[in-house]
Order: sequence, then structure tokens, then C-alpha cells
Amino acid sequence: MNAVSIFKRTWRLALALGLSALALHLAIAKSDVQGRADLPYGYAVRMTCEDDPESHLWSGGCERIAADIARTGTPTFLELYRAFVTVHHTQRPSAATTRRFADAPCTPGFAISEDIKGTRAILSPDLFDGVCNAAHAQAIREEMDARDRALLTIERAGLSWSALAAGALANLTEPVVLFAAATVILALWIL
Repeated sequence: MNAVSIFKRTWRLALALGLSALALHLAIAKSDVQGRADLPYGYAVRMTCEDDPESHLWSGGCERIAADIARTGTPTFLELYRAFVTVHHTQRPSAATTRRFADAPCTPGFAISEDIKGTRAILSPDLFDGVCNAAHAQAIREEMDARDRALLTIERAGLSWSALAAGALANLTEPVVLFAAATVILALWIL
């Protein structure tokens, strides 16, 4: 048996293994960058809710995440995975929230600037573009709380191996990546 016949029989497997290794490397590298960027954001969430002479300007709503700020200990792998998905693979405001309030009537006299005044939402006014009723604003604030909880979870894990692995898994299970993997597998099977 010569090298050409071995190559003809195993090239699909070799290509699949090479592409898998490349995908894993890229997912880990991206997870490392994401995790390092998330640490200061998690710390910023904590700082936003600290007692400060001017905190009344932005700390409204901190009571909703106070339990998450007070948590200690290392998060589980599943908690970290969910946190990375929430922070990096979830649109804000979500498509579901946008659809739900797309045809909702505006409340006369409602001013989003007044609604978010004195709350943590004042730090992300762009999320509230086009919001014209209190229910829509509340839905977006709940999504912001979920993201802040996730950032606090990632911050608690620090630059650990479990955080790196959870972030890599979140990157690999992104629907676009799964679709690309399925396409490559199908192409290799057909060839």
C-alpha cells in the first residue's frame, strides 16, 4: 500500500480533524479575549452599585442584582457557560422583546429619559431607542439585569481554566458555528 492510496482513503478524516482543531483553537482564543474583556465590565457593575455620594444618579435598580453582587465562591461550569452565552451570544434588546413591543401603543407623555433617570439604565441609553411605554422599558431593564448577572458570574470566575473552557464551548455552540460545521460535514460526506 503506497502513500497515495492511504491519502485517498483518509483525506476526509484528516481534513475533518484539521478543521476541528482549527475551530477549537479559534474558539479558545476568542474565549480568552472575551473573558479578559468581561472582567472589567463585571467590576464596573459592582462599582455602579457601590455606595457613593453621587450614586443616586445611576444606582437605581441595583437592588435587583444585589444578591448576585454579594455572591462569593467559584461558579460552576454550567453557570459560566450560560453567562458567556448571555453576554456574548444574546442580542439586547432581544428579538422577542422587540417583536412583542413592535406594535404596542405609545403611552401619551411617556419620556424614556425620565423613566431611566437615576437607574443603571442611564449608562446604556442606546438600548432604549424607540421605547415609548413603561412595559417595554421594564422588559429591556430585565434583559440588562440578566446580562449584568452574567458579567458578575464571569468576574467571579476570573481568568480560570473553567471560564476559558465554558467560553470556548459557548463559542462553539453558537448557531452559526453549528450550521457551518454541519455544512462542512455534509460536504465531506458527499465528496
